[in-house]
Amino acid sequence: MSNFVERLKECMKDEQINQFNLSEKAGMYHSCVSGFISGKHLPSYDNFAKLLYVFNCSADYLLGLSENQEEKLYDVLPFAPRFNQILKERKISKEKFRKENNVSASVMYKWCSGKSKPSVDSLIKIAEYFDCSVDYLIGRVR
Repeated sequence: MSNFVERLKECMKDEQINQFNLSEKAGMYHSCVSGFISGKHLPSYDNFAKLLYVFNCSADYLLGLSENQEEKLYDVLPFAPRFNQILKERKISKEKFRKENNVSASVMYKWCSGKSKPSVDSLIKIAEYFDCSVDYLIGRVR
């Protein structure tokens, strides 16, 4: 999480915006942004996507997983269809993924049906499992 906090502060400095400006630009409560900056919690999937748009940066860059910025970034795709597509591409059954990643059946159902989205921590783990970038996982690079 410290990589995310450092990179978030760096992006804010580069864009010359403070917490209040960021919360306004991203359409989030100031308390949420404050929690991200203090390292108390990571953003939700949707708030993370909002930060990516504000800073026009890659997910992997903002998470501190990469030093490189992607040249061509697409919009974040809805998680469920993208996740299902990657499972199909990799020829991995939902059951196999669930068992190998210790994900409950109800969580797997919710992810695959679009009823919920994974946390940012889970996105990182899912990307590691598929040996891909978080940007690929969420559809920012294709």
